[in-house]
Amino acid sequence: MSLLATSQTPHKSQPLEDAFLAFNQISQHLTDSYQRLEQQVSLLSHELAQSNSEKSQYLSDKEALAIQQEGLIEAIPGALLVLNAQHFVIKANACARYWLDDDIVGLSWAAVRKKHLISQDAFGDQFSLKSRQVVALSTTKLMGQSGYVVLLSDITQQQELYQQLEHKKKLAAMGEFSASLAHQVRTPLASALLYASQLNTDALNVDVQQKFSSKLLESLRLLNSQVTDMLNYSHCGEFIKESMKLERLVEHLKTLYQDKAVDFQFADINNATQIYINKEALSGALSNLLDNALDAIGYDARVTCSIGLEDVNTLKIEVVDQGLGLTLEQQQRIFEPFYTNKTNGTGLGLAVVNEVVNSHGGEIKCLSTLGVGTSMQLRLPVVASSIKKLNGSL
Repeated sequence: MSLLATSQTPHKSQPLEDAFLAFNQISQHLTDSYQRLEQQVSLLSHELAQSNSEKSQYLSDKEALAIQQEGLIEAIPGALLVLNAQHFVIKANACARYWLDDDIVGLSWAAVRKKHLISQDAFGDQFSLKSRQVVALSTTKLMGQSGYVVLLSDITQQQELYQQLEHKKKLAAMGEFSASLAHQVRTPLASALLYASQLNTDALNVDVQQKFSSKLLESLRLLNSQVTDMLNYSHCGEFIKESMKLERLVEHLKTLYQDKAVDFQFADINNATQIYINKEALSGALSNLLDNALDAIGYDARVTCSIGLEDVNTLKIEVVDQGLGLTLEQQQRIFEPFYTNKTNGTGLGLAVVNEVVNSHGGEIKCLSTLGVGTSMQLRLPVVASSIKKLNGSL
């Protein structure tokens, strides 16, 4: 019995050995897995620490950059304002707070502009401050954001230099004007003096005296014309205007040129049409154009002058001749002061015409073809009232 029992003991312990072996294998596998997991955790912890370090460095660099940008914005030698989408000031640099007000943040840009910026008449983007500084205004939309950046730049010094330059230009023009005045007046004046001195002699017969008298009057008329041109040019486009009937201007021109080769054409003109002009200056300018056209045509040709309303506000006048025409260079220069292709001209006639047209807020165009003729077109927004306005249809 004992031998039988002893021989069966190994067989009963075999499952325990297998279980223990399996447990060891599983334990080893878990240990290996834990070690691998520990290594991965260590690696991830290292990567996380490195990422946190990089992020911290990035945030630190970003903060330093923001501080640097803030310093640069504060140091800009101009007023910089940031507006939101509703055009309220949400940020202003040191210069803006100094030039304008310390408490402009939160205010509407329209209110700030109205209170602190005084418009310069000559330029739409230039303003003066209460400190008499002149600033240029520029506005830019924020990229990728809703809002705007407003920049005011100090251009006081540039304006002073510009004014000095303009003053020197005026002095130079005055010198040129004076030189031309002396040169242009000298010739007809010398001729007038010569003929006047000859008239004092008793040796001249009646026919010669009449001839000299005619020459004297011709020289004096030329002298008067030149002086008139120069005086008109010296007005620099400043003329006193008054309301008058267009019919009066038309009748005045018809009377002046009734015995000359001028054909007048009138359209849309009635006795109720009122214009706001300087009659003397405008009629003188039109006479200048008509005289030039008469000088350009042959003995058997005629000049056409058409006057009418282009619209309810605009008076259109066109003087057309069939003369020799003008070259492209002449067309580009005819309105320049002292430019002339006449031997006895001052070079101021068309310059005066241009000044008169500009003073009335109009424009003048020259259309010319060599061998065909020239057309001078004036458009003047000077119509004050017409029959349509009186009837209340507008």
